[in-house]
Amino acid sequence: MQQSAVIVCSDVNMLPAACCTLLSVKRNLANAGIEFLLLGIDLKPNEVSEVDNFGRLHGMAIRVLPYKTPDTGLQARGRWSGATLARLYMDRDIPGNIERLLYLDADVLAVAPVDELFTLDFQGKALAAVDDYVMAFPEKSGARQRKIGMGEGGRYFNAGVLLFDWSACRAKGLFARTRDIFEERSHLFENNDQDALNVTFDGDWLVLDPRWNTQTGLLPFVDRPAIFHFTGRKKPWQATVPWVHRRMAKRYAEDLRDTSWASFSRQPSTAGRVAGFLSHVGKQIGGLTRLARMRAYFSNS
Repeated sequence: MQQSAVIVCSDVNMLPAACCTLLSVKRNLANAGIEFLLLGIDLKPNEVSEVDNFGRLHGMAIRVLPYKTPDTGLQARGRWSGATLARLYMDRDIPGNIERLLYLDADVLAVAPVDELFTLDFQGKALAAVDDYVMAFPEKSGARQRKIGMGEGGRYFNAGVLLFDWSACRAKGLFARTRDIFEERSHLFENNDQDALNVTFDGDWLVLDPRWNTQTGLLPFVDRPAIFHFTGRKKPWQATVPWVHRRMAKRYAEDLRDTSWASFSRQPSTAGRVAGFLSHVGKQIGGLTRLARMRAYFSNS
């Protein structure tokens, strides 16, 4: 059987959330042979120890892969953060025995069984992903694709959940190609590495059901989400937790309670919950046209 792994990239700021992401996958996997990797960006030894402690507390092994931004990345970095760049260089650190790789952003949680992803037929593609929410707005997606150099009429994926045929990615040098694209066109990429990856895999990726990357705006339209992706600035572990994420807030608090990261998850006050609900209702009312277009696209995708 091929060796598979799940990976999250994180610096110290997102380390507690990244570990919760990996734990959520473990809880939703029947296959015990999956390896859990964390590409640790400039982590200190005590920070790596905290990851080990988290793993022991929850009965899992998390392998930390040390990472420092290469000189070529620093030279081309500009406004791109080290955490953003890390994904484009992770091929240099992935163990050689990995053949299938599930990449997850640190603001992602698995909430239903995900074993299906590790037996998925790639149908000759090197990547499987979910449409970005922008695909519900053809005028916006088209403008973005033209700007970054993609072909006309294609699809644009969200890069928060990416399932790679890692053997194919290695054999074809797809990440080296993505870095070349980044260095050539980073000034055009408003969506950072997501844009670069979309250029590399343009027209050559398998479209997954939205339940595998249920972005915040898609929550009302996706049946049985398997992976939540908390897009936007407000996250479930913050005191300003959005109304749509309220159920997930307790999960972070519970998973981090007995760790040195317990203060990472801050629960909102009663007043904060009420304010969050009212804000949510206001946005729903104010964005009815937008919601209708998203419903029309993602309920039938």
